[in-house]
Amino acid sequence: MEDGILKAVSTDGSLKAVIASTTNLVADARRRHNLSFTATAALGRALTAGVLLAPLVARKGQVALKFQGDGPLGKILVDASPEGTVRGFVDNPQIELPLNALGNFDVGSAVGKTGYLHVTIDQGFGRSHTSTVELATGEIGEDVNQYLVNSDQTGSVLVVGTHLDTNGVEAAGGLIVQLLPDHTEESICRLENNISTFGTFTFLMRRGMDLEQILARILDGFTLQTVTPIHPISFKCKCSDERFFEALKVLNPADLISMAEEEGKAEGRCHFCNEHYYVNKERLLSLARSY
Repeated sequence: MEDGILKAVSTDGSLKAVIASTTNLVADARRRHNLSFTATAALGRALTAGVLLAPLVARKGQVALKFQGDGPLGKILVDASPEGTVRGFVDNPQIELPLNALGNFDVGSAVGKTGYLHVTIDQGFGRSHTSTVELATGEIGEDVNQYLVNSDQTGSVLVVGTHLDTNGVEAAGGLIVQLLPDHTEESICRLENNISTFGTFTFLMRRGMDLEQILARILDGFTLQTVTPIHPISFKCKCSDERFFEALKVLNPADLISMAEEEGKAEGRCHFCNEHYYVNKERLLSLARSY
């Protein structure tokens, strides 16, 4: 299945949903950051959560998720836009832990059960707002659901998953469902029952089901209407050679000349995508002379 995101509403006006397949972008993140299996599961869930939240809470701007727990992974930071682009990193990408008692990657212990999730929403108007909640379990999805319960997104539930085998990322994706004002007690009960019995998101993906089929399976009993065609999503960073060069302009001429003479170049690395950037000696000296 190609990566993509799909929006739908129920015809009775009781709920809306956003569903996404993120297998390829999670695999891209794993390659870029050389992630361990545990780190891939954690960052993959966080990237998927960002992709799902962005079109709901930041329609013209972006949403940033920062998981700061006391586990060995350290900080996880994700930055997503409603256009379907997302980037992110984890402080300690090589951390690997034994499987938990259920035979799953122990993301909760890796992230830590003590700490905070910071959600920053930028609507694109020059101002941003940050909400902070305590980590619920460190399992990413449950922590984001805790944020949704404590925010204005009343009646929302998020499901995310990342499945890996020995060859890498086999399936990744997720779903967020939000109750609308016309919902009834019956629709709440039906949604709760569906969420508790459908299994795992990645299991449905691995069975070969596409996004519309998975949506129909999880929201069984609701008549759904897609709002938009499937929109492509990808791991995409904002960094560039020009941005790195612009950042060098904060240095004074003496520092630029010293760097040029001693190192022969300036070198930088983007934390979000792990791309490396270089500025050669001649360009450094030219920048120093331009002051």
